[in-house]
Amino acid sequence: MTEHPAAVPVGSRRERYLVAPLGVPAETFFGRLAEDPGATVHRVVSSMPAFAVVEMDADRAAMLTVAGTAHVEPDQPLRYASPATDPALIPPGEVARLAFLVTGSDGRPLSGAEIYLMNDALPLRGVTRAGGRVVIDVPAGMLPLEGMHVKPRHSYWAVWHGRPSLRADAPNLVVCPPLAETERPLDGWARRAMRFDALPPTFRGDGIRVAIVDSGASAEHPDLAGRVAGDRDCWEDRVGHGTHAAGIVAGVVPEALLHSCRVFPGGWSSDLIEAIDHCIAEQIDVINLSLGSPQFSPLVTGRIEQARQAGIAVVAAAGSSAGPVCFPASLPGVLAVAAIGKLGEFPPESHHTTRVYGSPTADGYFSASFTCHGPEIDVCAPGVAIVSSVPPSHYAAWDGTSFAAPWVSGLAALLLAHHPDFRGRCTVRDAARVDRLFELIKGSCRALGDRHRTGAGLPDAVAALGLRQPADPWREPAPQGVSMDTLRVAMRSAGLLPGIR
Repeated sequence: MTEHPAAVPVGSRRERYLVAPLGVPAETFFGRLAEDPGATVHRVVSSMPAFAVVEMDADRAAMLTVAGTAHVEPDQPLRYASPATDPALIPPGEVARLAFLVTGSDGRPLSGAEIYLMNDALPLRGVTRAGGRVVIDVPAGMLPLEGMHVKPRHSYWAVWHGRPSLRADAPNLVVCPPLAETERPLDGWARRAMRFDALPPTFRGDGIRVAIVDSGASAEHPDLAGRVAGDRDCWEDRVGHGTHAAGIVAGVVPEALLHSCRVFPGGWSSDLIEAIDHCIAEQIDVINLSLGSPQFSPLVTGRIEQARQAGIAVVAAAGSSAGPVCFPASLPGVLAVAAIGKLGEFPPESHHTTRVYGSPTADGYFSASFTCHGPEIDVCAPGVAIVSSVPPSHYAAWDGTSFAAPWVSGLAALLLAHHPDFRGRCTVRDAARVDRLFELIKGSCRALGDRHRTGAGLPDAVAALGLRQPADPWREPAPQGVSMDTLRVAMRSAGLLPGIR
């Protein structure tokens, strides 16, 4: 039996700075710095001007700068001139063999967890085997690393360590908190944000058909059992993306019929056209497209317009590349959905803390850093730390506009089932029906800042359905359980804490 050395918990290494005193005798300044418990002086270089190589937190470096007693700048790591993004140009040399052990905070080893080691080149990836262990070879020229993202397959939160301090002489231990440990309902913050929790219990979307054009949908999952129409091939989901999207829609409209149209993995525009043809033939009410392409397609555009003329609402994810809005969300007849998150709805050590863009609102909402943006954005919806179903019968917390769009698709289904307009003047299945549906959704929104990132804002299910509202439904308390560590990490990830230049 192989004996493994004791695993060492992974932490973040402190920043490394060059510190030169200003207006203070060098000997006195460096003596005080050496006694500072918040700083580690590696060496003092006595050339003129004298400086020290110091490791300390960014907050401590900022204090020295503001006090005016020192010039502080990062001690930048040097890279080979050859780009590390081209493996053929990486110089031969030493390789660091880094061993990892991934467990839950309950001590259970997690097999199948993906580990991504990040720097300014391509990320390195490893997957844990039975026992939660894996070894990743890292070229010495890629060290130090900028970050490490550990993504369990299911049931646990993903963990992020910025500037990880890793050991080569012992396994590096990464501990992932279980989803249940957060004591939040599996559909918690997103449901509350869009006020689905305030709807009458009789609003269940009965009679509405929603198509999930994606990677399939696991019919074994308890949230989807008996809910998914389509051939047997569509009831399998090898990647989980479609099951995650379907679980969101199923939670919003538990009596709607879900149609699974599988186009992933390996899908093409031709597969999307065939899926839309199927939706037209089956008289689907809402099509959810958690997919996109940088390329415009006239043929796909024509099919989507045919669906609109047939009274089918197409809701599409804006894209998660942080660039321009993807096709087909960029089309005027499609409702394009961007992603937002909310502080306090994920553990402070999770990768979700890196998703903050700009300044959060007073109640903690923020635009997701990855969301595509532009004038084509219609609305935004929760797309950070979204807990939903994954095959065969588990749950996982994922990010993406792919998981923002299904919340809006679910709202569209509720409106078609329960808003009086669709039992009166908008009963004909035509383009006017779709236009009215989108008008109601956008008209219910609470504005959340930059329209190119959030469109009209976050839809409100109560307002969209025309139900009586409290005096000020958006005046809610600050997010509960948001520690200073969570806020600091989120602000630093968003670039809101002052950097040291």
